[in-house]
Amino acid sequence: MGRVILQMNVTLDGCVDHTQVVADEELHQYTVDLMEQSDGLLLGRKVYQLMESAWPAIAASGDGPSYMVDFARKLDRKPKYVFSRTLEHVSWQNSFLLKGPVLEEVQQLTAEGKSLIVNGGPGLGSTLAQSGLVDEYHFLVQPIVAGHGPQLLGGIRDRLKLKLSGTQTFGSGVVVLRYTSTV
Repeated sequence: MGRVILQMNVTLDGCVDHTQVVADEELHQYTVDLMEQSDGLLLGRKVYQLMESAWPAIAASGDGPSYMVDFARKLDRKPKYVFSRTLEHVSWQNSFLLKGPVLEEVQQLTAEGKSLIVNGGPGLGSTLAQSGLVDEYHFLVQPIVAGHGPQLLGGIRDRLKLKLSGTQTFGSGVVVLRYTSTV
């Protein structure tokens, strides 16, 4: 049986916005290391489109710091499962559009033994967490107060009980909090 790991960047005021992060070498390396332990990524439409607008070009051109090019190329090779009700197709290399019910699609992928990282934004993360499908949570707490944006797991209706399984501090002030579900 596969696993689901939810990785979310969150500001000190609880916002999740991929544009409000310290995107340095340590953060990219942490994500690469996590990606290497997985069989693919689960993405929502908005995050997919945000990432697709930048990373494939960096992977192809090789322009940028070596850690970003490395990240982009590994991201290119990794299967990306995209949930969307509005997209008709996905064109980024190794991307697969999923139109079925989210919970059924994720359960099918994990039943096939796939370990997946959710990097899909607060809606997808909340849906999977509320349904008990998330095995591990990685919250990358950014030393930023955004003042706006969607809230971390803002769609959760019922209490989730989590157990702290580890912490890590980056030189930038980003703190990683890792939790496991106690369900």
